[in-house]
Amino acid sequence: MVIKTFDVSNTKTIEAVPLTPEGFSPYGGVISADHQILNVESSAANYGTAQKIHKVAPVVNNYEKCSSGKPATANWNIFRCKAPKHLISSSGIGKTYLSKVLERHPFTTQTFIPMGQDLHKKSFLVIVAKTDETSPDMLPDPSQLRAFVCKGNQSITYGAGTWHAPMVVIDEEVAHIDFAVFIHENGVADEDTQECYFEPGYSVNYSVARDKKL
Repeated sequence: MVIKTFDVSNTKTIEAVPLTPEGFSPYGGVISADHQILNVESSAANYGTAQKIHKVAPVVNNYEKCSSGKPATANWNIFRCKAPKHLISSSGIGKTYLSKVLERHPFTTQTFIPMGQDLHKKSFLVIVAKTDETSPDMLPDPSQLRAFVCKGNQSITYGAGTWHAPMVVIDEEVAHIDFAVFIHENGVADEDTQECYFEPGYSVNYSVARDKKL
């Protein structure tokens, strides 16, 4: 369901930054072992052949609060995503993505886990926005947009009700990226997903240079 279309003609360009658990924490959780193994509680597992890193991202199901009263099921889905090349342009040494949609899942977290990606390669873009707490419909605040560049060994969890763009693949050398996606859904369209449109769109600058360090 589309709630509102925003005029963002005068919105400034957003500069995407590297994804870290700390930077993304206001919007949900990150699964990034190279970061979290240093800072999060861990323990030995698998009879000493593994290290278990504890509670790296939230899992939330708030469907008991939905208007329909219909319960949700916990679902694993697959999103096979390709780069939206019609919305990507070159920008000096980097690239610019034109974003036109934000969505939210009011009652559930949503986790995207890329499968089979190069751990050093910049693979996808995550765009989020703070909620305008003064809005009766809890709409996104176009002045509070953030963007993150994610590598192939990083996964993200959007917090319940967090406004975010659809997944944006930025690796234009691959045909697609498969994401395993975990979410709760009850099949009621307005309770599962809500959207806002942005015209003529807002620009997100990002670098595609390969980075071998955190």
